[in-house]
Amino acid sequence: MRVGGIDAGAGTARGGASVVGDRMDVLTEAQWEALPDTSEIELVDGIVRTRVSWGDTHNLVRAALRQALASVAPDGLVVTTNLEVRLAEAHRRRPDVLVVHDGALDLDRWYLQPEEIVLAVEVVRPGSETTDRKHKMLEYADADIGHYWRVETLPGPVVHTYRLGESSHYLETGLFRAGDLVSDPTLRWASFEVDDLHG
Repeated sequence: MRVGGIDAGAGTARGGASVVGDRMDVLTEAQWEALPDTSEIELVDGIVRTRVSWGDTHNLVRAALRQALASVAPDGLVVTTNLEVRLAEAHRRRPDVLVVHDGALDLDRWYLQPEEIVLAVEVVRPGSETTDRKHKMLEYADADIGHYWRVETLPGPVVHTYRLGESSHYLETGLFRAGDLVSDPTLRWASFEVDDLHG
């Protein structure tokens, strides 16, 4: 299928941007919505970016984190993964783990608005380091998502926690390593052992 000159199932350029010939195509919102499957791609300033392949370590940590958060989440909150977040018309991301208000999950749509999200988490994997440590942190803060966590996986799980401060910037609230209890003072319910993330 071709949308706006882009073959939705075909090649990407360096960095994952879709190309036709020697030029990149910038997708409109309507063209993005017309793509048959966006589960493995993101839209950054209208350019399609292929997500880095996950790998076993990433998948294990992500699954363990989802389970850890789901086991302590209070009534009214739901833990989910791999849902599109509409940061802007031409900017869509898919955080690895999300904590959202239970009313945000709607079977008739496959995306979330930033105001529906309590916590967005990225699990860093080889190839996503700069994006997860810098770009997404700024993007989620600009969208006023209340909390952002980054989980490093190498050599073992390390959890960095942040809360939204004034002027849409994240402030660090904790750094937790093996043997620590994750205990973000601004998200008190979200407490579990880092060692639980070893899968």
